[in-house]
Amino acid sequence: MRFPSYAPYLCGKKKMMRKWTLLAIAFLLAALAETTMLYHTTNKKLEAAMANVKAYDALLSDSRKQNAGYQLTIDQLGYFKDSLLKILNATRKELKIKDKNLKSLHYVYTSVSKTDTLIFRDTLFREATLDIDTLLGDEWYDLKIGIHYPSTVTIRPTFRSQKHIVVSTRKETLNPPKKFFLFRWFQKKHQVLNVDVVEKNPYVREQDNRYVEILR
Repeated sequence: MRFPSYAPYLCGKKKMMRKWTLLAIAFLLAALAETTMLYHTTNKKLEAAMANVKAYDALLSDSRKQNAGYQLTIDQLGYFKDSLLKILNATRKELKIKDKNLKSLHYVYTSVSKTDTLIFRDTLFREATLDIDTLLGDEWYDLKIGIHYPSTVTIRPTFRSQKHIVVSTRKETLNPPKKFFLFRWFQKKHQVLNVDVVEKNPYVREQDNRYVEILR
């Protein structure tokens, strides 16, 4: 009497178990990779959020010795309600810098003033009650003038500077570009860092600027 052979059945069962085992391992590896990527993304967003909190805290503090920088995405830059960020974003749009090429934005506001006093030996003004303080100027410059009995004149000029600094990248050919546009398509290109310094004060002349990127 012959007993039925279970070898083909057992072989098929082993293949099926191996298949499901491989699928389970692949699923676990994919889940692990997804979790790792999500962790890094979340951690990066958390670090950016903490950096922005510190920057805002530094802005509200009385200290002006150190300024922390914001870390924003292009989308965040578009909907942030900070007035200075809106001004900077408008400037870079005026410069026609695309979102993908924008690297950083900087706002620098400074003012400079100095008081000079002239005191003459002789009496210049007859009226003992003379005490005049007047102010001339506009948004970017003002001149405070004081005239006081008997012979004192004070002047205090103040200039204000508002700089918008936009750092971006653009692609340029390594060698001088070919005249024919088809040839330019096949020329080797590299990324060039571009820094635009926009001075809003019409009385200020830009003399020289330097921007250095430290490579790691």
